[in-house]
Amino acid sequence: MQRRLFLLIAVCAYLGSGAVPVQAQTRSWALESFRATLEVQGDGSVRVEEAIQPRFSGSFNGIFRTIPVDYQTTEGFNYKLFLELESITDGNGNSLRYETSHEGHDVKYKIYIPGAQDTTKTVVLRYTVENAIRYFDDHDELYWNATGTEWPVPISRASALIKLPEAAAGPNLHVAAYTGPYGSHASEADVEITGSQVSFQTQHGLRYREGLTVVAGWPKGIVAEPGRITVAWRFLRSNWQRFLRRYWVLEVPVGIFLALFALWYFRGRDPKAAGPVMVRYSPPEGLTPGEVGTLVDNSPDVRDITATLVDLAVRGFLRIAEMRGPESLGQPYYTLRLVKPVEEWQQLKAHEEALLEGVFPDPAEPGKTITLADLQSRFYSDLPGIRQALIKELIEQECYSRDPSKAGNTLKVWALLVGFIEFFAFNVDVATSETTAIEALLSFALSIALLLVFAKLMPARTKVGAKVRQEILGFEEFLNRAEKDYLLRVVSHPELFDRFLPYAMALGVDRNWARAFEKICHQPPEWYKGDYREGFRPTSLVHGLATMNAQASYAMTSAPRSTARSESSGFNTSSGSGLSSGGGSSGGSSGGGFGGGGGGAF
Repeated sequence: MQRRLFLLIAVCAYLGSGAVPVQAQTRSWALESFRATLEVQGDGSVRVEEAIQPRFSGSFNGIFRTIPVDYQTTEGFNYKLFLELESITDGNGNSLRYETSHEGHDVKYKIYIPGAQDTTKTVVLRYTVENAIRYFDDHDELYWNATGTEWPVPISRASALIKLPEAAAGPNLHVAAYTGPYGSHASEADVEITGSQVSFQTQHGLRYREGLTVVAGWPKGIVAEPGRITVAWRFLRSNWQRFLRRYWVLEVPVGIFLALFALWYFRGRDPKAAGPVMVRYSPPEGLTPGEVGTLVDNSPDVRDITATLVDLAVRGFLRIAEMRGPESLGQPYYTLRLVKPVEEWQQLKAHEEALLEGVFPDPAEPGKTITLADLQSRFYSDLPGIRQALIKELIEQECYSRDPSKAGNTLKVWALLVGFIEFFAFNVDVATSETTAIEALLSFALSIALLLVFAKLMPARTKVGAKVRQEILGFEEFLNRAEKDYLLRVVSHPELFDRFLPYAMALGVDRNWARAFEKICHQPPEWYKGDYREGFRPTSLVHGLATMNAQASYAMTSAPRSTARSESSGFNTSSGSGLSSGGGSSGGSSGGGFGGGGGGAF
């Protein structure tokens, strides 16, 4: 008994003396600061510098940094961020040893830091990203997850600096910042614009798995937009692993082309319309802007639906208001107020009524007001019904004999089947076949491409539909080329501007239509409340509607996340802008856009 007591006392004394191996001591680390500098080049590439300051308590070998480079589109394709590392150095510019690997969707840099024990070190990563800029119809944008939201430790100070070409400076430079965990819409960061440079500084430290995401949008034409060949090449580079690597013979796509051409020639072509396109001064009778936009390109796009929303406002069913406030950082956001009661909706077409019911759910009483942000994660479920109603109405008007969106579905199924057959046949015959992998790849690519292209060409209009489309093109010609002097001579009522504006929006010629009325219309419309401090101009109205259209497109298609976030940041290339086109901050969230990831210590 006494011996056991003696041993216990001896062990306690040994532990109390601090004679414990270093490895058994408690280790911890955190990030003292994280600063990202993003320099947008004129060719569309972005140079990134990350200055990371880890603080070590105990002995460490270094840190690792993971950056997502693979993102999935809504179509199921891969979008690869082409990232080229330039250097990894310490705070004095000395090169650090590192190892590169890929884990899932991320590229991982394991960085060795000499003397990483009870100290604060600086690690600087410099890399260039070829395709981080996002190009929209009315602006270009850098939407970048500066710090990432996957760090398992807090970040005491987080900041970012975006350097843009000098031409980007001005009132059309719009910015936004998001902070917090993944998906947060909080904007607890100070933003300062100095010429063409934008600095971001979080107002407090970031907690575990919180990050800073920054957005800058500027007018088109300042940064070079990639051409179609470049876009196609990037797509192939991103998705080549998705395509089967081995195919059979090159004769397969030739036979597919001949069969598809015959099928398209006899069943997929539009009937010939009689005569050339003649200028028309009104839309085809009985067609709404949504129907006009759908018939002209065989697709009920979101633009057709937002044009319908504006048309309903012009006709007095609702009012649109452009608002500004501290909560939107001074940038515009939009409200919709219902004017006419449900009883008066009976005169509407099915797609118009479905649109109002989706925007103003029960109880939909006059005076009910919503913001576009209220449509997020809700309205997306109404889109299929509205689109189906548009198609059904055009079928009832004998413009189509069947749903054009389903006309090519059979060929899409065949595309999958042909791919499977070629893959199976080539692999069975691989031991004796002289077909090279390059020939097999070309065979598959051509076969699938032909099937998908012809699937797009298959939606055929009827004779009535082809004739009406020709009338639409004549009306588009009038909207697009109307001269002010001509309008003054022919049109005695300037309210024609409001009446045809939704059609111009659906056809994408609203800006030219507005310019034609610049010196004709001087009174703002009742259906749209805008910022007219410098006087009403049709072009300023159209600019406001373009901003509203961008916000509405995002809100209408925004769906709640149904699955947990994967290792990558889960970027969706069709999810919309990080800005709300006009510069508002309702379009993005912390962790959105490119970049991101996190890291750790070892």
